[in-house]
Amino acid sequence: MVERLGVAVVGGGFMGGVHAEVLTADPRVDLRWVVDRDERVGTDLATRFGARVTTTLDEALADDTVRLVVVATPAATHEPIAAQVIAAGRNVLVEKPLVLSTGHARQLAAAARERGVVLAHGGNFVYAPKFVRAHELAADREALGTVHSVRVAFRTSGPDTDWFRSKATAGGGALTDLGWHAVELCRWMLGKPAIRAVTACTRQLSAAGDVEDQGVVLIEFADGAIGQCDVSWACPGGEQLTVEVIGTEGLVTADLWQGMGVEAYTNTKFGAVWEPNQGWLRPEWEWIRNSGYVHQDRQVVDAVLDGRPTTHTPDDAVAVVETLEAAYRSAADGRKVEMNA
Repeated sequence: MVERLGVAVVGGGFMGGVHAEVLTADPRVDLRWVVDRDERVGTDLATRFGARVTTTLDEALADDTVRLVVVATPAATHEPIAAQVIAAGRNVLVEKPLVLSTGHARQLAAAARERGVVLAHGGNFVYAPKFVRAHELAADREALGTVHSVRVAFRTSGPDTDWFRSKATAGGGALTDLGWHAVELCRWMLGKPAIRAVTACTRQLSAAGDVEDQGVVLIEFADGAIGQCDVSWACPGGEQLTVEVIGTEGLVTADLWQGMGVEAYTNTKFGAVWEPNQGWLRPEWEWIRNSGYVHQDRQVVDAVLDGRPTTHTPDDAVAVVETLEAAYRSAADGRKVEMNA
């Protein structure tokens, strides 16, 4: 009998639940622990998936069968937790943002290489099947010619959890939360070229918290292409995530949530549809798979069990952190930030 991969999930909230659902559906995985400082929250998730619960990471790491740890906690806690996991010689998948500073990102990448463990970061949308297909089409230079522009728009009505709106726990607002995905998608669609300069502006619209609700980032790539990332927590009407790649001979566009093939209407409200859930709707289906979580987490399991390289590496995470840091500096100073392209 092949030994299954022991996993611990740190953080029993929404994202911890997403990873637990995806990983327990993989027959190669044994979810052994849920770690959460709030024992009630941890117990709820652990009970759903037949895992043990603990309030300390040390107890989970004392279990020698645990070889992969998933970190799904507030962003400000990612670096110390990931560093502890790597120091213990375990593989780790850290939800986005990997960390909040370029220095910490590079330190974690170096530590993972030294220990010979997998360091993966949560960037599920670059694994989403619809965007993977768009990426394949965008890579056809005969069809598109010289690609000169990429635009990613990611807008929601804002987070449901208060810690997202606190700089102390989240590190930033919409730019940290949604901007991670937007920058990663933008860079990936172009083939991951070096970045020459970043210009950004942000705005806080909500009276709650101390972080931005809206941000626009302009990325100048070393190959001459321009990237635009438009992110917002202040968009009513449901989540929007679109990608547009434009070349001299053609273009590719992809909308994650439109064209799902299901339509519905109600004068009241649908109980099993996220807001907006009234009027004419295009309800999502298999949203976890369509968002790329299944493909992402299975690739991490492949990397741990079989040594296969991941499509998106710690160096890619460093590039995203560095870009977001530059964006915040640009927004604060009102100037373009030059990068070491």
